[in-house]
Amino acid sequence: MATVGEPDQIAPDGDGNRPWAGVAGGLPAGAARWYRRDPLGFVERAARERGPVFRLPDDGSLCVADPVEALRVLHDEEGHYDEVSDFFHLRGGRLEPRATQVAIGRAARATLRAHLAAHRERLPAVVAELGEVSEWPSAGRTAAYRFLAGALLRPDSPPALRELMARVVRRDVLIRPAGPLARAAQQALWARVVRAVAGEARARRAGPPPGRPGDLLDAVIEATPPGTPAEQVAQAYLLLFRTSVAPVGHVVAWALLAAATHGVDLADVPAESAVRESLRLWPVAWLLGRPVLRAHQVGGVRLEPGESVSVCSYLLHRDDRHWPQATRFRPGRWDGPGPRGPYLPFGGGPFTCAGAAVAQTLATDLLAAVTDGARLEVRGGHGRPHVAGIITPPRFELRRTPHQPPTTSRHQERR
Repeated sequence: MATVGEPDQIAPDGDGNRPWAGVAGGLPAGAARWYRRDPLGFVERAARERGPVFRLPDDGSLCVADPVEALRVLHDEEGHYDEVSDFFHLRGGRLEPRATQVAIGRAARATLRAHLAAHRERLPAVVAELGEVSEWPSAGRTAAYRFLAGALLRPDSPPALRELMARVVRRDVLIRPAGPLARAAQQALWARVVRAVAGEARARRAGPPPGRPGDLLDAVIEATPPGTPAEQVAQAYLLLFRTSVAPVGHVVAWALLAAATHGVDLADVPAESAVRESLRLWPVAWLLGRPVLRAHQVGGVRLEPGESVSVCSYLLHRDDRHWPQATRFRPGRWDGPGPRGPYLPFGGGPFTCAGAAVAQTLATDLLAAVTDGARLEVRGGHGRPHVAGIITPPRFELRRTPHQPPTTSRHQERR
């Protein structure tokens, strides 16, 4: 499988010149088109030719891949950046204040963690439902959803709403498609889902308190102020729904695909190490944006209020100066306490993903269930990743053949 970001993935200009050569502070012609087509290859090429601090062509934000500057931005001890997370950027504005965002994150994390602890033994059955042959990464999203379904939406929720949410997963609405027609159809379905969830939120607010355990929608309702519009509650819930399902499925898919590509037998590797290495190569949060509030400098570049900085964990995780054989899938690098480079798969500082620990635990348990007692064979997966918020693996087929129990010979039976 070709490595993302190889030199031929971002073509030189029409004259065959290096696209960054001679460009002082600006961006080469056609940079926006290159970035849209292959953002990962673009940032790799830019870092090689411009250094660890450069501008992105879509919004002009400053991309940072220097470890010292990256941590300085994320921890923001000097108060240079907005204190409110853009994760809760909803249609019509952000869900604020920061205290509400924190409360939602805590409630969601508690709901999912309790479900994982109570139902972990169901994971092998969930994997078995995928069948001997499954298509990934959609199979990973399906498995994560089936396992979390009761926590995402209570069993006593309206059947029509539960079916609608299952349809969201089946139709891959969790991931933005590349084509305009597919995007239009997806947006129409998503608008319908927002209306349905908002209606359920109104009904729950007007009804008696939920029994326990509640679900993710209950967690959002309880964590938001009473006057929060139901549509905003619905959008916040759907953000959490999306990020509870898709990243887990993708982390497992990347581990399966990378292991096959690099000749690693996952049966000989701790599932936790494989998940950590998958997240290193393909971090869930590959660009971590921070809006600038006060003028300052990053990597010698002057930033003004209203601009933004994007810390690139994808580049930080693939820097050979900090990660030996950085582009190879080597789960063994996580064995023992040895020195490692900067590792920010779910962000860093005060805006680290609230559900990071739960997501990593679930991905580990799901990968262990997939690899346990079976021979794995991966076919396909040779395309480029699709980048739309998170890095989606190219499609591949997984053939999972359960190991046959040893047979007892007639001679052994007589003995």
